[in-house]
This record gives sequence, structure tokens and C-alpha cells, in this order.
Amino acid sequence: MKTPSLIASIFSRITLRLAVVLAVFFGLLVTSLVLIPIQLRTISEDSLKKLEDDHLRSAAILAVILSEPVWQITPEIAKLSSEVVFSNPNVSEIHVITLPDKKTFITNSRKNTQKGPFRTQSRPISHGEQVIGEVHLTFTEEIMQEEINSNFYRAILVTATSFLLSVICIYIVLQWRLVRPIKDLIEKSDLLANGELNEVISFDRKDEIGHLAVSLEATRQALQRSFNELEIKNQQLLEYSGTLESKVRQRTQELENANHHLEAALASVNSAQNELARIERMAALGSMVAGVAHELNTPLGNCLLVASTLSDETRQIGKAMTEGTMRRSDLSHYVEAATESSKLLMRGLQQAAQLVGDFKQVAVDQSSAQRRKFTLMVVFQELAALLHSSLRKTPFNLELDIPDDIELDSYPGPLGQVFSNLVNNAVVHGLDGMSQGYMRCMARLQGDHVLIVFEDSGKGIPPNIIKRIFEPFFTTKFGKGGSGLGLSITFNIITNVLGGEIKVTSEPNQGARFEMSIPLIAPGNPEHTGQMIDA
Repeated sequence: MKTPSLIASIFSRITLRLAVVLAVFFGLLVTSLVLIPIQLRTISEDSLKKLEDDHLRSAAILAVILSEPVWQITPEIAKLSSEVVFSNPNVSEIHVITLPDKKTFITNSRKNTQKGPFRTQSRPISHGEQVIGEVHLTFTEEIMQEEINSNFYRAILVTATSFLLSVICIYIVLQWRLVRPIKDLIEKSDLLANGELNEVISFDRKDEIGHLAVSLEATRQALQRSFNELEIKNQQLLEYSGTLESKVRQRTQELENANHHLEAALASVNSAQNELARIERMAALGSMVAGVAHELNTPLGNCLLVASTLSDETRQIGKAMTEGTMRRSDLSHYVEAATESSKLLMRGLQQAAQLVGDFKQVAVDQSSAQRRKFTLMVVFQELAALLHSSLRKTPFNLELDIPDDIELDSYPGPLGQVFSNLVNNAVVHGLDGMSQGYMRCMARLQGDHVLIVFEDSGKGIPPNIIKRIFEPFFTTKFGKGGSGLGLSITFNIITNVLGGEIKVTSEPNQGARFEMSIPLIAPGNPEHTGQMIDA
């Protein structure tokens, strides 16, 4: 077990009484540890001051009482006079010398029986105004240290006694005023926890314990009322339980019927969605057919006009040959007309053949999900050429910025449907009502994916609907030709058929930007997706 866990376990087992006693104990202990050194220093300072005062006073007394004996050179009287001071137990040595010869006059000493430390005070001995000698008084600090130690031990004893008596008194007060009432409240709480609510909780006290007892009594009464109400509710539930099972069976049957209806409705919605998707795909193809027919009308009309003109020229030259009136200039004119007509016919027929070839490839791709290898730029150019007829009637331009080296092994039909849906969505929703604008489609390689970006300069998508544009049947032009399936089909094709992802960003009045990332090789086994066609 880690040390913090062990400490926490120990603290969790300490009772309230022990916690209070320990708090008081350590509080007094810390106070004592702080005060005892202070008291010891105070006692030492007072004792030292007292010793210094006694030392100074004794030295001054000796200098006075030894003045006559030193002047009269009577060492015996000097010794007898100094006995008054030497009787002080703190005195260690009295040493008197005469001046100016500095000879020892008297010496009283007991240094060899004392431990020290020692301190010495010197005072001159004067007679009249003449200094005749000098007294050296030495005191020992041994007795002072003994008194300090004695006072310190006495102070510790008094503190310890006060400490012990305080703890005992606090323990008794805690036991009487706190621990015993709390134990009684715990017993009452245990009764409440066991559901015994008939015993009244009452404490004749006005302190916090009394307030807690009042709160427990209020809790007991509230629980008693709640239990009575629960008994009434249980009785009512027992009365209702007889009919509950039949009601549950009835509701279950109703839910099952509702689920069957919902499943049938969901199947109908899915079928309608698929049919609408097919109808929209075919409608797009039909719109493309109409555009191609319109585009073919111009070159074929020109070819018909040139052919009729060449027919008239041929009839005239034939008539001239029959009548024998043909001239060399007529033949030269006919050859020039035939040559020019042939050029115009070849140009118009080549243009028509190109449109028919593009339409054939796009129509095959649009009407099936055939997988093949193709160049992205070629597919989008074919689609742009077919969409040109419808865009020519609008003030909007379609720009392509696609490198010619991006090759995919995927589904050009669904990808073309995505491109057509984005163009139609931009024209119908983004650029609607604007006098000019553009659509731009860009593509860039990103490893084994290609990033296709389609953006327009339209009105943008409002923030409150941008998260819903890929939902089926969601449209802002409901009842005005919008089915709400264009972007939903686009999302499904990108994510499910092509194995990529699509996201949209838009700002108000700054157009919309669709970013599509699709793999260069579509998911799935090419052998199971139809015959491969190299384009």
C-alpha cells in the first residue's frame, strides 16, 4: 500500500472524540514548544542580569572595605573584611594587589571546587584621591546554571501538569457535551435508516446538537408522511395492476400495427425515391437530347442549304452540257462552287458527327453504371459541350481547369451525372436572378485520389440550410420545379458509387464551393462491374 493511501486509511478511522483530543493535544504541544524556549531564554537572561548586578555590587563593596587595610598594610584585617563578600557562594576568588608595585596583597580562592564558567570584575582601591591597589573579584556561573535548570524543569513540570489537566477536562467536556449526544443521534439515525419512524427524536438543547436533533425530527416526520402516501399509492397500484396487463397487450398490438404501416410507408418512400431518381436521371438525359438536337439543327441546316445550292449548280451545268452551251468559265465556276460546298458540307457533317459521338458516349454513361478507364478532362469536356446549348441562353459561363493527364478507372456515367447536377443546381439556385456569373470546375491530383472542386459566384447557401442540402427531397424551390433529389443523388454517387467524400462551404453572396475527393481506382472488383472500355 502506498504511503498516501495508508495515511488516508488511518485518518478515516479516527473518531470525532479522538480527533478533537488530538487537535487540542497538538495545539497545546505546539504552544508549549514555542513558549518553553522563550521562557528558558527569559529565565537565563534574568539570572545572568542578576548575577552581573551582584558581581558589580560585590566588587564595589570590596574596593571600599579594603581601602583602609591596604593603606595600613594589614592583610589579616583585609582577609577578615573580605569574608563578608567571600561568603557569597557565587564568589570563586578574591585577589588583591598593591600599586604601584603590583604585589599580591591577599588571595581567597575556591576555584578548584567549582566548575565554572568564570567571570572577573576589577575595581581600583583608593585612599583619598590616591589609588593604592586593585581588587579582582571572580564569580562562577555554576550556581546560576543550576538555578536556571531547576527553574526550567519546574516550568516544564507545571506546563506538563497544566497540559494533562487541560486534556482531561476537554475530554470530559467533549464526552458530556458532544460525543454522547452524537452517539444518541447516530442511534436515532440508524432507526430512521431501518424504517422505524415511530420514536420521537427530542433533545432539550439550544446549541448545534439541538438544531441537528430538530432537523432529524423534521426528517422523521417527512419520511413518515411519505411512507403513508406510498402505502396509499401502492394500494392504488394494486388496484390498477389487474387491468395493466390487458392495456399493455392492447398497446403492444397497436404498436405492432403501427410498425407494419411504417415499414410499408418506408418501402413506398424508398421506391418513390428510386423512381424519382430514375425519372430525374432520364429527364436530364432528355434535356440533353433536346440540347443536342438543337445543336445539330445548325450544322445540319447549313449542310442542307449547301447541298441544295450544289444541286442547283449541278442541274444548271448539266443543262448547259445537254444543250451544248457550256463554256469553260461555267465549268470553272461549277468546280469552285462544288469545292467550296464540299468543304462546308464536310465541316458541318464533322461537327454533327462530333456532337453525335459525344452524345452517344454520354448517353451510354448516363443510362448505365458501366465502369471503364477514362480521362477526366475528356469526359468533362464532352459534358460541357452538351450543356453548352442550355447555358448559351443564360448570362453564365462554365469554365474548366482540368489537367489532361488525370486518368481514372471508375464510373464516368455517375460522375457525369454529378457534374450535371452541380451545374443545374448552380443555375437554378445559386445564380438565379443574377445578370452575370460563372461556374468553375477544377481538378488536382492528391496521391491516389483526385480533388474535384466545383464553385460558382452565386448567392451562396444560407447557414441555416447548408447542413440539410444533401437530404432527400429537401429543396428551396418546392412546387417550382425542384425535386430536392439533385444534391442527394450527388452525395450518394460520390460516397457509395465512387467511394469518395464531398463537403460544401459557402458564405452569403460569395457563392458555394463543393469539394469532392474520389479515388483514381473506384472501389470494387472491376471484373464484376461490366466490360472494361478504354477511352
